Amino acid sequence: MRIILLLLILITLFSPIVLAEDNSNPQEIDISTSPGEILFDLSNMKPGDSVNRSLSVSNNGNKNFSYILSNEFKSGDIVFYNQLDLVIKSNNQILYEGKLNKFKELEPRLLNGKKNENLMLFIKIPIELGNEFQGLESDFQFNIYVEGTLGGVLPVDNKLPTTGSEMFNLLAAGAAILLAGLILFAYVKRKKLDTKRP
Repeated sequence: MRIILLLLILITLFSPIVLAEDNSNPQEIDISTSPGEILFDLSNMKPGDSVNRSLSVSNNGNKNFSYILSNEFKSGDIVFYNQLDLVIKSNNQILYEGKLNKFKELEPRLLNGKKNENLMLFIKIPIELGNEFQGLESDFQFNIYVEGTLGGVLPVDNKLPTTGSEMFNLLAAGAAILLAGLILFAYVKRKKLDTKRP
């Protein structure tokens, strides 16, 4: 009996908010991938089948940075996901080889400004899988982000102007003044109520 399997692997790309220190020489971080979203969308696969895809990571900005490729299971059959094999290469150098579910993230990869790196990703369905895996599917996602930005990231297409730092300072100062005014108002009102009581 033929086993039919479905893999859907998404690429999610994140880039940090970076404001220029000097408006005349902006240090913009701009990262992109090709393909942009879906890397694998496969069906009718059987044990022993393998597929490979090329993923190009580009630094379109003028500032050097290190990026990280990570992996997470999204949905579907975790038992099937746990069986998949993964190999990641760059320039014929193996960066990772093993079970997909054991791959959490690559070590940071330096990418100079205006440069790109091509990664080759190989997914294999072990030939020894039996009929109990028939019809199973699994969705998992590779995330790419600039090192040090995982806690606060924006989609790569969202870029902020370099003048944003002054506006943010004004808004923060205004919010602080408003909060102090509200506290003072509540204090004065309570004081008046206390003096009116017998």
